[in-house]
Amino acid sequence: MLNVKGMVVEDARIMDSPLRPEPVLEVRVRPRAGMLRCSRCGRKRPGYDRGGGVRRWRHQDFGCWRVGAGRRHAARGVPPGAGVVVAAVPWAEPGSRFTRDFEAECAWLMTVANQKTVSGFLHVAWRTAGDIAHRYEHTSR
Repeated sequence: MLNVKGMVVEDARIMDSPLRPEPVLEVRVRPRAGMLRCSRCGRKRPGYDRGGGVRRWRHQDFGCWRVGAGRRHAARGVPPGAGVVVAAVPWAEPGSRFTRDFEAECAWLMTVANQKTVSGFLHVAWRTAGDIAHRYEHTSR
């Protein structure tokens, strides 16, 4: 369903609450086993710990459902001279709250429609759509 290499789906469920405007399909994911990659340099590094908290990324909609990919723990590694950093994940750029597929879709839509239309279609803020397109333009070169 998510079609992301290097990702293992652990669980999927529909999350509905009065705090959300509409139900969301939450998918709990993790990277495939192996050494962690530093989110700064991309090299394989030994792990430091499993991290804490939950990290979530917005993925492309699945039919009428919004999709969120999340992990219970964000593993951390120790690259030389950089301190402890969150390990890279194969489905998102470091520091992004969106999957690579979502960002690619947003950037493509920005080539055929205006920013207001894209933000409404993807259910993100107007500024977020512009930021994603700008970031995608600089990372895809």
